[in-house]
Amino acid sequence: MEAARKRKLQEEDAPAESSVLSPKKLRVRSRSRSSSGRASSSGVLPVQCIICSKVELYIDHRGIRVKDKLAQAETSDGGMLREAAELKKDEDILIHIRDKDCVALEVRYHASCYKNYVRFLTRKSKDPEGSEHQEEYRQAYEKFCDSVVQQRLFDNQEILRMSKLAQLFVNMIKKNEGIDLESYRTDKLKYRLRRDFPELCFHKPFRRNKCEIVYSATLSAGSVVESLDTSESSSSTETSDLEGKANAPSSSYAVTGQDSMRALYNAGMIVRNAIKDSPGMTCPWPPTSDDLTLESARAMVPLELFNLMAWCVGASEEPSLTTYADVRFEDHVKILSISQDIIYLASNGRKQTPKSLCLGLTVRHLTGSSQLLRLLNKFGHCSSWDTIIGLETGLAQLQLAASHAVPKGFAEKTPTILVWDNIDFGEETVSGHGTTHHTNGIMIQSCIAEPTSQYDRLEIKKGIRSLTPSITALESFTSVGRQGPKCVGDSAMVDRSLYEPVLTPALQKDFAFLLSKYLDDKAEVPGWTGFNINLQGEMTLHRSAIHYLPVIEASPTEMTTVNTIIERSVSIADRLQLQHIVLVFDQAIYAKIQEIRWARDDVMQRTVVRLGELHTCMSYMGVIGKRFGDAGLQDILIESGVVAAGSINGVLSGHQYNRSVHSHKLMFEALQRLRFTAFWDTLTDEDVEKYSRVFDKSTNIQELLVQSEEFADLLSCYDDFIKRSNQESPTFALWSSYIDMVQLLLVFIRATRESDWHLHVAVIRCMIPWFFAYDRTNYSRYLPAYWMEMVSLPSTHPRCYEELSARGEWTVQRQGRYPFASIACDQAIEQTCNRDSKTRGGITSFTLNRGAVQRWILSQPERSAITRQCEVMSGIEVQERKPKELDSSRIKRDDKAVGSILSTVASMINPFDCCTRELVCLSSGAVASDIVKADLMNALQGGEADAVEYMKDRLIANKVDMFSAIKQKKLKTFSDNSQSVKKTGKDVIKQNRAFFARLLIVGQKRKIDLREVLSYSLGSVSFPLASVNGSLAKTDKSALLHAIEDKAVNALVTEVTSNAAILIDGMAHIQSMRDIPESFGELAEAVLSQVCSVATKNNCSRVDFVTDRYPSISIKNAERARRAEAGTQMVKIYSKDQKTPKQFKKFLSNGLNKEALIDFMFKAWKETEFNPRNLTVFTTNGEYCDRLQWKEGVLEASPCSELVCDHEEADTRLLLHARHAAESNSAVIIRSPDTDVAVITLSLLDSLPSRIYFMTGKGNKSRIIDLQQATSSLSMPCRCLIGLHIFTGCDSTSAFYGKGKQKALKIIQEHPEFQETFSDLGKEFNLEEKALASLEKFVCILYGQTTESVDDARYKAFCSTPSSEQSLPPTKDALTQHAKRCNYQAAIHQRSLQQKIDAPSPDGHGWKLEDGELTITWMMKPSAPDVLLQCVSCSCKVGKCLKGRCSCLSAELPCTDLCKCTNCSNFIEEIDVADAGEDDLYDEI
Repeated sequence: MEAARKRKLQEEDAPAESSVLSPKKLRVRSRSRSSSGRASSSGVLPVQCIICSKVELYIDHRGIRVKDKLAQAETSDGGMLREAAELKKDEDILIHIRDKDCVALEVRYHASCYKNYVRFLTRKSKDPEGSEHQEEYRQAYEKFCDSVVQQRLFDNQEILRMSKLAQLFVNMIKKNEGIDLESYRTDKLKYRLRRDFPELCFHKPFRRNKCEIVYSATLSAGSVVESLDTSESSSSTETSDLEGKANAPSSSYAVTGQDSMRALYNAGMIVRNAIKDSPGMTCPWPPTSDDLTLESARAMVPLELFNLMAWCVGASEEPSLTTYADVRFEDHVKILSISQDIIYLASNGRKQTPKSLCLGLTVRHLTGSSQLLRLLNKFGHCSSWDTIIGLETGLAQLQLAASHAVPKGFAEKTPTILVWDNIDFGEETVSGHGTTHHTNGIMIQSCIAEPTSQYDRLEIKKGIRSLTPSITALESFTSVGRQGPKCVGDSAMVDRSLYEPVLTPALQKDFAFLLSKYLDDKAEVPGWTGFNINLQGEMTLHRSAIHYLPVIEASPTEMTTVNTIIERSVSIADRLQLQHIVLVFDQAIYAKIQEIRWARDDVMQRTVVRLGELHTCMSYMGVIGKRFGDAGLQDILIESGVVAAGSINGVLSGHQYNRSVHSHKLMFEALQRLRFTAFWDTLTDEDVEKYSRVFDKSTNIQELLVQSEEFADLLSCYDDFIKRSNQESPTFALWSSYIDMVQLLLVFIRATRESDWHLHVAVIRCMIPWFFAYDRTNYSRYLPAYWMEMVSLPSTHPRCYEELSARGEWTVQRQGRYPFASIACDQAIEQTCNRDSKTRGGITSFTLNRGAVQRWILSQPERSAITRQCEVMSGIEVQERKPKELDSSRIKRDDKAVGSILSTVASMINPFDCCTRELVCLSSGAVASDIVKADLMNALQGGEADAVEYMKDRLIANKVDMFSAIKQKKLKTFSDNSQSVKKTGKDVIKQNRAFFARLLIVGQKRKIDLREVLSYSLGSVSFPLASVNGSLAKTDKSALLHAIEDKAVNALVTEVTSNAAILIDGMAHIQSMRDIPESFGELAEAVLSQVCSVATKNNCSRVDFVTDRYPSISIKNAERARRAEAGTQMVKIYSKDQKTPKQFKKFLSNGLNKEALIDFMFKAWKETEFNPRNLTVFTTNGEYCDRLQWKEGVLEASPCSELVCDHEEADTRLLLHARHAAESNSAVIIRSPDTDVAVITLSLLDSLPSRIYFMTGKGNKSRIIDLQQATSSLSMPCRCLIGLHIFTGCDSTSAFYGKGKQKALKIIQEHPEFQETFSDLGKEFNLEEKALASLEKFVCILYGQTTESVDDARYKAFCSTPSSEQSLPPTKDALTQHAKRCNYQAAIHQRSLQQKIDAPSPDGHGWKLEDGELTITWMMKPSAPDVLLQCVSCSCKVGKCLKGRCSCLSAELPCTDLCKCTNCSNFIEEIDVADAGEDDLYDEI
């Protein structure tokens, strides 16, 4: 029994595992030892725990009994062991380790023993009331420490209860300081003792009616238990008396049996009577948010019930029936909640409580779920569904009754802002029609005041559940035509240079932010927002008063609703006795409200209409995203991990406001650092030393901005550097403009957060040109009008101007402690009224009942307020926390994100370290075309010119109607850099039926020979061989392999015999990987492991990892560009730990990236510790190939000269490796997903000495094909497959539109003469005329024509079934160029087994080399006859097209039916074709 008690005491005394210092942090290393207690050598302590003197110790870990291993100290003082022993004066341990090296002694201890032994050194006590009481009664406290703590607890080894110590301290205070205290709180004394005597132990007994015991840490658990056993009975009376004085419950006897029942029953009766006598809710029905508060809940709960609950749950141990138990706030709200449930239950639901009503209405508001509410009611947590619906009805009626009174917290004759916005509830309906679109509004004053008037609160009859719907009367509207603003200023005021100096202080603060981050990298400097909060310091601010306005049950897109908004706003101004009132809207409603306002002078005088800053920010960020998204911004944000790929569109468009602003802040900081680093590197050593001390002379940022000459000089030098670099490098200039644009965004946000009206007006003027430059038509139209009205306020509304500029009453302050926290008015309505109005499922389940909908809408403001009271009642909104931007975790996270952006840019292209005169994309390295470069570089100047012209002509001089169309600039960006072939000018000849209809009309009038016309391609490309965007026409390449497989018998095998070699298409393998490792080093290891695993699985002793080369000029560039249509990014690989790109497919779209990756993997493999036994790896790297062999665990890398080659594609290089492998292996497996490889292998199979297998397919379609077996089933020589496959379409050549490979294979099998043609295709790099004639005949048969001329076949195909040009055979001209390309590609494939292909330049072989870029030559002839290219039409109204400016007459052409002329005489007589057959008609044409 005694042992059990000791163990119990030890477990209770031990702290939780998570609250002690981990031994791992003390550098304690676990070491396996023998269980013997003997020392391992002389002078070394025995192998046992120095603390418990045991070798083995079992502890309880999460309910499981585990063995606690011995750990050996690795520091000379044993971590904190020696310090703890010295404080405890533990001679049993000190005798071994005093002044000795614990490492040399091999001191050992159990981890749990160590934790318990030193825990008093690591334990931190929480100050119960802050630090103000720490010095009270100091003289008495020092005496108490000497006479009680030191003498009795330490010297005499006594064990005292906390209540005893508290009484002794009270006595000491009375004796030494003459203050007669009734008591002293034990927790305060405990805090002081723990702080000053960490070696004291405090043990809380299991029985809560006993106070804590206090004893010295030098006492063992057994001594404590023995002392308690001997002293418990003898000192019970004394202890009880002392505890009573210390406000702890006294219990010196055991309550059992009958006494227990009687005590509990009496307590229950006392509480029951107290509940009966407790006051109910005295407020009139319905209770509002002012009635359902935490204070009203406290008033309802009787003292006896509250204290009993506090004692039951252990929240308090102080018995009292005079005051409420003193408990933590978290416990207080929970006890109040339980007590209210008991009151509600005791009254059988007749006595409502603040919680029962508050929680019920909150559940209704947040979920709208009657089932959930009924479930909570059955558990006794809230009122019934009927009661809650009745409450909601009462609140709706109350809202109607109070609609004409001044709301609480608002004052008359006080500047007021009204914010209106649309609210879409989005409820579910069957068809999607009939959803609710209403108009919300809030009223704002700068501070909370007493109401200007009182009204008698109407008491609503209780129990009414339904609301009779009332019809909302909307103000009628009669349109008088749209007109712009009147008298908004003069031409001089639009000069941007007048407003730029206003931005200077804000720009200086941002520069100071940059310096604080750059020059003092050791300090924990918060981000931009946190920096500005710290810059202003903590202060007391006035919260804004916010009131929800009655909802207008109509959409704000309707002019009657807009007119109603105006009338209600003016009515509110009258009620508040205001001369004017400020209205705030988003752009959509602003446009409609101004249409009415500009037409009515009375409304102009009474209202000032402002454009919401939130939506303006979102639109401006959309401009930034459009300008820079495809210049590298999108890829940088994704690759750095700042924005997820699925959220990038919302960030770039600005629709995800918070995420977008945060991303631009981080990007702004990172690019500023890069640009400043480039500037810093240009400084001399003297300047570096001078400017490095900018912060040394002034620690106050405000002082630095005003007084520091070094700061001003540094800023000036930095500006000069930027101007010079902008002229030298377009890339530098482009991304400097990004910094400037984001800086404007931050200044705009700063103006709002600081309520700086002058800064707000000035920065808008600087932002306006960007809206014009990037075709933000709505903001281009209305933002200048808004800006000019605000600039004109001193003359139009001087009092309003004073309120906005001098007092800053145009923003909303929602917290009262930290500065730099004002928000825009339209943001305030989104965060309050709109958020509270929307529930998870909208107002579902009652949308068909108009009264229910109206009840929901009318009660929404008060329901939202009650919901917030419920949050307060639950303890959610208790204290106003500091802004999250000042949290250490947030600062570290943002710094990490900025570092990630810097690393990402470093792996791409640093725009401020780019010396080229070209404008390049940061992620892909693509060079901008001249037109893209010009548009990006001149966007601001063009936008400024358009903005000035708009303001002068439309707003000031009224020369042009404000509402007339604004011409879009359609500026090009990097996404327009590589557009597909565009059909413009004379080359624009439509290839569809409409063109041929026109052709017939023109031919009828102008006698055009149709045969001649159809011998032209009639387009900028040959559409039978190209897609509509000008790229190569594609077909299903795998159809040829499937056709061969279908004819083959028993060609599929399940496994290959041993002594095989496997050749793997390396890049195809990498692209097929699903889970890309996090770093490039891990990627290299994973690829090697997978490659070797595939080889081992297929019984191979050799594996070849074969990859492509990516020269800048290649016939596959067109196909690679098509695959990279989603964009590319260029990343530099500099270490194994570098993170792999998150957009890995986009990374692989760049040939330079793939070459760099292959080179990196080759180097990483040569250093790998991976050891594939009995396996030789051949890996290519550029033109070279190396052999990797592991002999006795040591890697040997040696070049393989037989496999050095000039092959570009892995398709052909795999065959060279197959020939090499076949010399030493009985079987060769080629693993590739590409049909091209299979076709080449089949064609050259006779030249390979071993058995060849082809492995392809994924998942269930994965298969191994025995190629020798497959060829035996073909009724044709395989040598011709290369030519056939290339001629009918591969990666570098076109397919014939609508003509698949199976039909071509059938033709070649039925016409043996073509087998020789395709077998000889590619024998030489120049195409022979004989081969061209045979190919032309093959094409005619492919299109079902018996002629041998494709031009003739083209004409006949059109005459038989007139259709689009795409479905006709190509012209002889286009087919010739196609045949040249096919012959060139076939020549390369035919030479796959040679090390050197020595292919000539593709220029002249169906391609053309222009400006270092290889393009396809589609045809040599013009796209159409001159008579068609010169085809014109006229629109003459006079002159009968016989004189004047008739374009047809000038071109010496007759007019046609396409002309729009009247009374025309310029025509030829029509041909009577009524009796002519169709063929005759075409022959005539």
